[in-house]
Amino acid sequence: KLALFIPDIDKWSKWEMDIKSLIQNVDYAFLDATFFDGNEISHRNMDEIPHPFVVESLTLFNDLSDEDKAKINFIHFNHTNPLLNIGSKQHYKVEAAGYNIAKIGDSFAM
Repeated sequence: KLALFIPDIDKWSKWEMDIKSLIQNVDYAFLDATFFDGNEISHRNMDEIPHPFVVESLTLFNDLSDEDKAKINFIHFNHTNPLLNIGSKQHYKVEAAGYNIAKIGDSFAM
C-alpha cells in the first residue's frame, strides 16, 4: 500500500505538484488540516499562516471520485479547529462529504 503524508504545507496553489493526481495514485492520503477556515484566529492575520484551510481543500477535491475522497484523512489540527469536536457541524460536513478526520488510535491496513 502507498501513503501520501503531507502534515504541514503552505497553500495548495503554492505547491508545484498536482495534489489530486497524487491522491489518485495512493491508498491513503494524510493531509494538513491545521485550520478549518479563516475565521478561527481573530488576533492574527491568517495570510501570515499559509496552511490550506479545510474548506479550501474540500473545494479543490470536490471533483475527485468518492473512492479518492475516502482515501483522504485530515490530520495536523490546530487546537482551534472545530474538526476536533466530533459533534460540530464542521466535523459532520467533512465526513458527510466522504472524507475522513484522523483520530488518535486509528489504524490502517498495510
